[in-house]
Amino acid sequence: MSGYIQLAQANCRDCLRCVRVCPTKAMTYQNHQPTIVENECILCGKCYQVCPHSAKRVRSDLQQVRQWLKENVPLAISIAPSFASVWPDYPKLKARLKEEGFAIVEETAVGARLVSSAYMELIHQHTMKNILSTCCPAVVSYVEKNFPDLVDQLAPVVSPMIAHGQDLKRRYPGIKTVFLTPCIAKQKEAADPRFAGAIDGVLTMMDLSGWLGEETERTQTGRNSTAWEPMEASTVRMYPTPGGILKTLSGGDEVYERVSAEGLERVHDALRSIREGHMEGYFVELSACEQSCLGGPLLCHVDHSEWTARSAIRRNMDPQDTVRKASFPTSMYAQWKPDPIVRPEHSEAEIQDVLFLMGKTTREKELNCGACGYETCRQKAMAVLEGKADPKLCLPYALEHAQSISNLIIENTPNGILVLDETNAIREINPAALTMLNLQNINPVGLPVESILPDEGLQEMIRHLAGVQYYRCDYPQYGKIFNHALLSIEDHRYVIIILMDLTVEETKEKLIRQMQKNTVEVAQTVIDDQMRVVQEIASLLGETTAKSKVALTKLMKAMNEDD
Repeated sequence: MSGYIQLAQANCRDCLRCVRVCPTKAMTYQNHQPTIVENECILCGKCYQVCPHSAKRVRSDLQQVRQWLKENVPLAISIAPSFASVWPDYPKLKARLKEEGFAIVEETAVGARLVSSAYMELIHQHTMKNILSTCCPAVVSYVEKNFPDLVDQLAPVVSPMIAHGQDLKRRYPGIKTVFLTPCIAKQKEAADPRFAGAIDGVLTMMDLSGWLGEETERTQTGRNSTAWEPMEASTVRMYPTPGGILKTLSGGDEVYERVSAEGLERVHDALRSIREGHMEGYFVELSACEQSCLGGPLLCHVDHSEWTARSAIRRNMDPQDTVRKASFPTSMYAQWKPDPIVRPEHSEAEIQDVLFLMGKTTREKELNCGACGYETCRQKAMAVLEGKADPKLCLPYALEHAQSISNLIIENTPNGILVLDETNAIREINPAALTMLNLQNINPVGLPVESILPDEGLQEMIRHLAGVQYYRCDYPQYGKIFNHALLSIEDHRYVIIILMDLTVEETKEKLIRQMQKNTVEVAQTVIDDQMRVVQEIASLLGETTAKSKVALTKLMKAMNEDD
């Protein structure tokens, strides 16, 4: 099976859609990476269909087929009946394929006629408890793996693809056969050793759509479209429609009641009813896809229409032209074998331990929401024990955990937090805000914000709030100075106000400024005093100097007179 569905992990965006839709839970998710458990995968293609990020790719034989054509290898292409949902004008499609080099172009409905004939023989033999159709390889794998006890009720008949491949090789010795498919599981079926040599290559409808181009698609879809080639038992063209296989079988008084089930949920319900003994004497047409083959996974990225296909098929078949001949050639025989998935047993203690890790500490917390991809929390716990799931990927637990952390922060932050509704009434208020505003004994929820923060400038900012804005305000009634951080959320439906108390900080700044002012004043006084002293000293020195000069002058004059 390796490589039929390839994972482009770099494109994965952790949406888990593939895990949720996988009917066998073969799609796992651990360490932020998707992984396919190959022995549990039935290649139904649901993970490929729902992936919105192109994180999954399908193996293709396109290059090999084109190389064969380049080398002039004789090729026959078998076109699955669902082709009409993309190319309703079969003659034009056939002509294009001939132009590309295919030697033989035929509808797989040729093989479907052989399969219906074998089914008719089984009905006539009436040796099986129930007959389960085996045209859908995904369903066959599902039964072999998940309902191995019902393998003996699978019709021992090959699919139309294998029957047609074998028929083409009988009629055209030496030719290689290519199958055009809307189904991923057909690639595995073509490579199955039980059917070795029937099909040499598989083209997806995506391959062919890209190869031939859009001009070949969806043309001449009206009643004037070119009629398809005549075909024996033309109702076999209804194989890809819901209940289409049953419509190909001729009526009669057979003992098997004929019913159909499309989609793996319905298939599972039918198989479970058979296992429990509620159904016996039924011919059950089973298809993994909800619209049967017209809903094949490889059509999801191609411009197609189920209703266009139904109209085209209806115009090119006769509802009375059913398969009447009953024959079962040896080449049509298929042997199915049980291939049960072995799952380990887990004790209740082990399951409870994992549930505890997932935050399911009580039975009430087991919400079974399915967001993780598992129907119940217990199934998720068992998947964790099998190494297929991450216990941390639980949406309710993650939300509860995030909410508890958020509440813890809000309840313990030193900043006040208020949440206002669209009328500017208080919706929420945290303990810090109650303390800041001396509201410990009052419940302000529902009051207008101006009743506790009465500042017109703040109200004006709230009315015209854009982005994050800050506003400082002094509230003498509280003896507080607040810096407000304001922001709106949910398109201005709510306004959050964060109060940051600046009172202590600004009081400290005022004290520092006063101390600085006082220091400057003291320094100025000292300087003034020093200047006055200097001036007094200078004055005294000047007076003393003058007196000394007068005395010296008199002394010198007296000395001169003595001479």
